[in-house]
Amino acid sequence: MKRILLILFFLLQITSQVQAQLILVSSSHVPQTEPKKSSTINYNQIPFVDDFSNYEGVPNPDRWQFGNAIVNTNYQYNPPTIGVVTLDAIDIYGNLYPAATTSSFVADTLESNPVRLDSIISPSRQKLSKADSVYFSFYVQPGGGSGQPWETIGTAPSSSDSIILDFYSETDGWQKVWAMGGVPMDTLFEQEGAYYKYVLIPITEDKYFTKEFRFRFRNLASLNNNPQLAYVGNCDQWNIDYIYINKNRSINDSILKELSFVDSAPSMLKRYQSMPANQYIPTETLDSLQIKIVNLYSEPLSSTYKYYIKDNLGNNLHTYDGGFENINPYILTSSYQDAISHARPVVNYSFNIPSDTWQEFSIIHTIKEGVGQDMLAANDTIKFVQKFENYFAYDDGSAENGIGVEPIAGSHLAVAYRLNNPDTLTAIDIYFNSSLNDANLKPFYICIWNALNNQPLEMLYKTEKLTPISDSLNKFVRFELEEAVILEQGEFCVSLQTKGNDYLNIGFDRNTNSSDYTFSKTGVNWEQSFLKGSVMLRPYFGYKALVGLQNVENEETLNVYPNPTSSKLYIQGRLNAKKQILDISGRVLLCTDENEIDISNLNQGIYILQIENKKGNIETRKIVKVK
Repeated sequence: MKRILLILFFLLQITSQVQAQLILVSSSHVPQTEPKKSSTINYNQIPFVDDFSNYEGVPNPDRWQFGNAIVNTNYQYNPPTIGVVTLDAIDIYGNLYPAATTSSFVADTLESNPVRLDSIISPSRQKLSKADSVYFSFYVQPGGGSGQPWETIGTAPSSSDSIILDFYSETDGWQKVWAMGGVPMDTLFEQEGAYYKYVLIPITEDKYFTKEFRFRFRNLASLNNNPQLAYVGNCDQWNIDYIYINKNRSINDSILKELSFVDSAPSMLKRYQSMPANQYIPTETLDSLQIKIVNLYSEPLSSTYKYYIKDNLGNNLHTYDGGFENINPYILTSSYQDAISHARPVVNYSFNIPSDTWQEFSIIHTIKEGVGQDMLAANDTIKFVQKFENYFAYDDGSAENGIGVEPIAGSHLAVAYRLNNPDTLTAIDIYFNSSLNDANLKPFYICIWNALNNQPLEMLYKTEKLTPISDSLNKFVRFELEEAVILEQGEFCVSLQTKGNDYLNIGFDRNTNSSDYTFSKTGVNWEQSFLKGSVMLRPYFGYKALVGLQNVENEETLNVYPNPTSSKLYIQGRLNAKKQILDISGRVLLCTDENEIDISNLNQGIYILQIENKKGNIETRKIVKVK
């Protein structure tokens, strides 16, 4: 029987926004703003619809009160439409609730602003009552995904956990109207024929037909009874989708005329979510994409599909047109769009990235019903921002779980990358999950290796002892290398090595899969990971990994050579300008007005040449010192 070396920590995480500091780097995923309560009440009208498809982070304050539930596209599994709101056992900062125990405790809440059930104002003012047949509907999905434990997303709620729906009236306050106990998603599929449950509730009591009607979802969670505190983290996730309140509905109103995307927009790169600009070559681009589109109606619908590639100024660079295709209803077939031109669109575009520049591109996907229109346009568009900066990322910026190695001193968890051009490694960004009582924040080392067939071969560099930092939800922490590591073209690995017999609980993205490039070692041999996902570990290259340095404004007028160099550096242009050599932390090592600078006494590594011209503008160059 194959020995399991990698340990999976079931720690669903959700995005947050915290300002980047000197060594703290915010996630590349959508940021979450600090929730705010308005001094004025936003009254919702019916029809009330939110399918959480066109935004992420804090629920829309025009519709919702703050309650620690988070809108996202990462923790869903084949949802009705793209985007869900998730309730779980942590707050928006990634911390377990103070009352968290192995017994049931109150966790997240999703509470609406008032919904006016006293009247409607469009197309004309009309008083509402229970005679108007007002129904409340939504979809609910227990977390955890489907399949084997090493393939799932987060953890399913246990049988003792629950999701609860309450209605509010001015006379009786909050009243429970519906609840569901924890169940694995595969069990739900056997019961419902889908990975979610549709719930339809009539609003029939007079007390609710006021302008102060509200509703809320809340969940009761319980921690797993695990003796290893480093394992104990988030759990018991519930996803809510497509909340819809309207009049003139019926008990049979379970069909929506809706076409929607189901999954997030994908990267256009074969291997990475992001990669350094100077490492991109056309063969890194995928040949085709995987797009999942659903028809929630009871009949086949015709639709068009297109995608656009735009630069950071919004200029359209490329259009793909998949034309018209029919799509069968999911309710009858349990299947998604299978027409190749829509489900597997080809990619016949290569990104144009000028040398030594950072670029990002928006890939925007759209669908449109061919005849008439569907109910909601918001879920008809998805977007992926393709970044080419100075780092490699397999992950999408959110940790649905945690990953670690066996608690044996000297164990390694390694991730492999490939350079298409030589480069200088200066820092490693890591996201460490928050665990109960910070039990996983134990000493470790970062090791850099030459690699062959994606496995570490020869260790090139090892840091001094480091201590993990868990700052905020999905916020990477930057560990700068004391000495820059010059890497040749080809494969290299970054490994995290334990110092003692302790767990390292590292963020693990389950929506991307780089298991082919992930290895562990507790003894002599390296073993490939069988866990589906990506370790949240990002190698950074060159001076642009530093904070606060300006880009060169006019590079063609300044020539610095030779670079790399082992001794003297010559500068063509900028006579009598102040010139400084800085290390990667920004410390000034040399200062001169001369255009010949001797750097032979500096250690091998990467440095910054900073030049101040007569106008007081600062220009910078990356300088590589070799032996």
